[in-house]
Amino acid sequence: MLNENLKKILQNKNLETLYTDFGEQKIFILHFDQKLKVFSFEDKTILFLDNNEEFIPFKIEDFTFLFKEILENIKKQNTQFQNIIEYKENMILKGNSIKNFLKKSFVLKQKINKNLKFLILLKDSLKMLLNDYIFLKKILKLLLLNIDILINSIKDNLSRLDALYILSSSIKNETMNKNIYLLSVLSVIFLPLNLIVGFFGMNTKNLFLENNPYGTLYIFFSICCILIFGLLYYKSKKVKEFEFDDYLKKK
Repeated sequence: MLNENLKKILQNKNLETLYTDFGEQKIFILHFDQKLKVFSFEDKTILFLDNNEEFIPFKIEDFTFLFKEILENIKKQNTQFQNIIEYKENMILKGNSIKNFLKKSFVLKQKINKNLKFLILLKDSLKMLLNDYIFLKKILKLLLLNIDILINSIKDNLSRLDALYILSSSIKNETMNKNIYLLSVLSVIFLPLNLIVGFFGMNTKNLFLENNPYGTLYIFFSICCILIFGLLYYKSKKVKEFEFDDYLKKK
């Protein structure tokens, strides 16, 4: 007969993978891909909770296969996430921008973290199970090794995704700063020109060079000189940019 407390716990929609005691009974709850599987252990026997709420014997081979299948599914998902990250990296390194990158990277990170959370819970549960049942030592050690490898791979993907987000943000900020700088330079160059045009465009008498037949030409050359001087000054102050591997090329 199924324990009433266990029944209530299994009805919880937010139930996570765990290994715990219910009185004298050891229970392993596996929750993955919206599927719930419950196991119990007696001596060297694995019991599985069927649809009739009865614990029935479960083969060790089937128990092992179940976990291997789950880990294989997570591995495939992780490989898919890795390919997506590599594709985005190549896109950004080629100078292309990714539409809605912030939103897409956040969604991808959520999916990766979901698998990571499950694996960490599974690892902790299997470790406790290993301490209680030595007869499962061989299969559990192998499973724990595979879980550790997967966790490291997932963490690596998360690090790459974070680095990709930082790179994308830096590129956008750098582009924006360059545009603002260019606009500032143009404003500084054209400010004297605007003053000259505004001054000589006033509807008043006795303006400078008003009666000079070459007045317009003088003003035109003055504007050109100011413009050329401004551009030359901008180029002289422009910081030289070096390639990341210039030092290696010189060697």
